[in-house]
Amino acid sequence: MTQLLTWSLSIGRLLIILTEMVALGTFLYRFSLDMQIVDLHDRIKGESFIVANFKNSETNFRDIQDRLTTSKRYTTIGSTTTSIFGDITKMGQGKVTFKDITVTTQNAKIAVQAPSAAALSQFVTTLRNHPEVTAVAVDKVSNSSANAQVNVSITATLKPQAFAKEDEQPINAANRAGVDNNL
Repeated sequence: MTQLLTWSLSIGRLLIILTEMVALGTFLYRFSLDMQIVDLHDRIKGESFIVANFKNSETNFRDIQDRLTTSKRYTTIGSTTTSIFGDITKMGQGKVTFKDITVTTQNAKIAVQAPSAAALSQFVTTLRNHPEVTAVAVDKVSNSSANAQVNVSITATLKPQAFAKEDEQPINAANRAGVDNNL
């Protein structure tokens, strides 16, 4: 029985020592976690300060990005509009005299003077064959007897795809159907 008692006391002491070691280890681990939490809070405060200081710069940067995107879109639209304008003037070269040309993203309004109905008809046919034009409407026709000219107002409806894609390259003038480059 004494042997059982000494054995129980030694096991009890070992259990107490083991429990104290676990408690001490837990305390030390908890202390290290608390230190990490404090370090992370300090780091968050420092980075929050940096983010707060760059807020105005980021707003400015995003505004510049939006402006560049808008500029790119309008540059594409402008180059397409200029290209269509140039094609229309090439089509009428030697056939009609232009009084006014307005090219928008939806249509082209053209006011021309032609010496004959045949020259005017040839211009309208060439305009209808342009790859960017979906429809051509003759809005107003008047005959000027003073200078023997036919005055015509034309509206050409343009394809929306011509202005929709920003990253496509403008169509090369040599590849356009209906445009005679020899005029």
